[in-house]
Amino acid sequence: MNKKSIHVYITLLVSLILFSKPLIADEVKQLTPVTVQINWHHQYQFAGFYAAIAKGYYRDAGLDVTINAWQPGINIREEVVSGRATFGTAYSSVIADFIKGHPIKAVMTSFQYSPMVLLSKEPITELYQLSGKSVSHYNNLQILALLHRAKPEIDQPTRTYPPTGDINDFIQERVDLYGAYETNEPYQLNELGESYHLVKPGDFGINSAEDLVITSYEFAAEHPDIVQKFRDATIAGWDYAITHQPEIVDFILEHYPVIKSRQALLFEARATTKYVRTGSTPIGTLDSARILATAAEARDVGLISPEEFLRFNPEELIAHSIDTNSLTQDERLYLINNPVIRIGNDTNWAPFEFIDRESEFKGIVADYFQLFEERLGVTFEPVIDINWSTVVAMTKAKQIDMLSAATPTPERKEYLNFTTSYLSFPMVLVGKATTLFINDYSELAGQPVAVVKDYWSHEYLRNNYPDIKLVLVEDVTEGLNAVVNGKALVYSGNLAVINYTQQRLGITGLQVVGQSDQRFELAIGVHKDNPLLHSIMQKTLDSITPDEHRKIYTDWISLELVTRLDERQIIHIALIVALILALMLAWVLTYRFQKTRLQTYIHQVHNLTYASVFDPNTCQIIWASQRYCDLTSYTETELKKLTLEDRSDLDMSPATFQPIKENLLMGQTWAGELEGKTKLGSSYWVDLTLTPQKNWLGKIHQILATRIDISDKKRIEELSIKDDLTRLYNRRYLHQIFHNEMGRVRRKKLNVAFALFDLDYFKLVNDHYGHEHGDQVLIKVAELAANFFNRADDFLFRIGGEEFLVITHDTDTEKFAQHLQSFCDAIINLHIENHSTDIGYLSVSIGAGVWPATNVNDFVDVYGQLDRALYKAKHQGRNCVVMVGKV
Repeated sequence: MNKKSIHVYITLLVSLILFSKPLIADEVKQLTPVTVQINWHHQYQFAGFYAAIAKGYYRDAGLDVTINAWQPGINIREEVVSGRATFGTAYSSVIADFIKGHPIKAVMTSFQYSPMVLLSKEPITELYQLSGKSVSHYNNLQILALLHRAKPEIDQPTRTYPPTGDINDFIQERVDLYGAYETNEPYQLNELGESYHLVKPGDFGINSAEDLVITSYEFAAEHPDIVQKFRDATIAGWDYAITHQPEIVDFILEHYPVIKSRQALLFEARATTKYVRTGSTPIGTLDSARILATAAEARDVGLISPEEFLRFNPEELIAHSIDTNSLTQDERLYLINNPVIRIGNDTNWAPFEFIDRESEFKGIVADYFQLFEERLGVTFEPVIDINWSTVVAMTKAKQIDMLSAATPTPERKEYLNFTTSYLSFPMVLVGKATTLFINDYSELAGQPVAVVKDYWSHEYLRNNYPDIKLVLVEDVTEGLNAVVNGKALVYSGNLAVINYTQQRLGITGLQVVGQSDQRFELAIGVHKDNPLLHSIMQKTLDSITPDEHRKIYTDWISLELVTRLDERQIIHIALIVALILALMLAWVLTYRFQKTRLQTYIHQVHNLTYASVFDPNTCQIIWASQRYCDLTSYTETELKKLTLEDRSDLDMSPATFQPIKENLLMGQTWAGELEGKTKLGSSYWVDLTLTPQKNWLGKIHQILATRIDISDKKRIEELSIKDDLTRLYNRRYLHQIFHNEMGRVRRKKLNVAFALFDLDYFKLVNDHYGHEHGDQVLIKVAELAANFFNRADDFLFRIGGEEFLVITHDTDTEKFAQHLQSFCDAIINLHIENHSTDIGYLSVSIGAGVWPATNVNDFVDVYGQLDRALYKAKHQGRNCVVMVGKV
């Protein structure tokens, strides 16, 4: 290589470096800086954030995210409200902060239920054992609720200390109970060979979402697009993290100061998955019912007053983007991967859409898409200098993602999926002042009619009125000028566009001379190969409020129509006016006005109470309010075709209704709580009141059903008494019903039977196959147990990790032992692999007994004996039943 060539290469290299710096700087400038304050040391607990950084999800969303390290004493809420952090991960007690008036919004939750536990040196199965203990925790609501429930049962109060983040506080017994995450500290203790026991608030019916991601109210209001982008990217990060655990663990170790080993992080990753992804609940979901249940816990422990709780609306805490039509995970990922979406629009179709002199997209449609951008956090890129025919062709060829506002014609439906219509205007004819009024488009046969090429009006006239001579124009202005210049008798188009164009251009001498029964039903059209985008646009369109629709409309539309009426229309209108006058006279001469007011009021009340009316003899629905239709997802017509026999799950079954019906026909009102099913199969709960209605003869001829929707109340109740994973009753419910159940069995003078069982070597299942697999094993065992103990008076509880309790009655020791042995055999026959054992399959050990109910006053009377029997079953080789007592 000669010196001249070297000089050329050096010059090119220097130029490349010099010119690339501004480009790089520009790219960095485009990223919005965002900070996240975490509430503990760097670890897998925050993997969603790390993964979103590692995989570029934040960067693709235009965000430059920094994660601030935690230090003891940091108040996450204050960091966010002060602006020192854009987002923060907070404990669920932050819900009480919001209720107290702190200006925050919840963006998402990392954990669907809390992994918070207390570490103890001794096993604690009853609340009274907390007496006099010292507790270290970070004002965590689950721990506060646990200690609050313990108060009536303990002799001495517990002593609370703020956490230092040092596990040695527990190891060296500086505190008796140490607040920890089940996903974190237990592994550290196992590595150190330290013994410990877990006290789980969930075992006592205390459960809520945890690690709520919050931002300030001000930031959420001013930057909803950034909030949405951050949320979507973080959820995508969690989705990636839980399926690529080793990769994210290594990323954390490489980029952040971690005080844990790689193996500890991998353990935490496996244990964390079940808290992040729970059943079919989408990652990050903020559930209003769970938030309300958490607020109830805050009320019980005194963080908020009962009055503050009653005023609290969970929806006000959540930073909403799209409200009732939440996007799926795939839809969110689509938006992350497609930050710019090209729309096909008309450049000259004011007031709907047009390009102004500054090359800006304006009009009614543009205002809608501005709202869409705010909700979805993406950019919709309109075309600037392409006519409509070309836009349609490009959309058909998939060079444009969607049409912004188009009528769903048969031709377009061949390659586009359309949303519901969001704008609707009539198609009219505009002609000169001398043009006679045109009653029907068939009168235009042989006449020249101007129409914009490839508009819906063009397709409609071409297909339905082939005898009309179509004069094809490029836009509305050219069409109106064709009428003025005599090239066309009339122009056919959208009323709003015609009116707006005439006013803007000052075109005079034209007026509306005819109207079609057809309308421009404008919708968003998305190519059929892109169903995700179609679903996203439909949901976003559904999220537009009536006030938002109204504002956009009134900003652009103000129509004054001039029409010429022919003799037939004048006669028709005169007859209508005469009829109206006659009706008004009849109205004045009767009491219909007052009666109608009363009926309107009654209808409003019925609508508020989800009312319906049915015939007591046929059970046929006669009338249903709109609110009840909305609740059940049926139309009123569909409901009228259904009886209790047809649909036993509407509110009550025929068997349930029969005894109630007899009382109703005697004139008695009935009320009670019932579960119903919607047309789509989802459940709802109502407080139902049935009131007999008499006709003028005094005979009961119909039943009025009014309802109060108590679905949220029932969900809260279920959350408090059911185990979140297995849906069995929890320890809290055991304590709630125990005394009443024993009293009921004692009154019947029956025996009561208890069985305490747990899964053999279950820890090996978790260690070998992972915690997510372990959760599925617990669910299968719970389902089998529910089938074995399925009598109406049987109770089945999950009282600890893999520990279950059965309560039944009306049996003896021999029969109960046989039934339990059959249950053990059935567990083996599930063939759940556990190669770490001699059998090779999962098995259970059971400690059980049968007592006269008169001998059982409290659960502690039998629990100790059951626990010892279970311990004995373990030492006899497992997979067996050991009975105590004999009845």
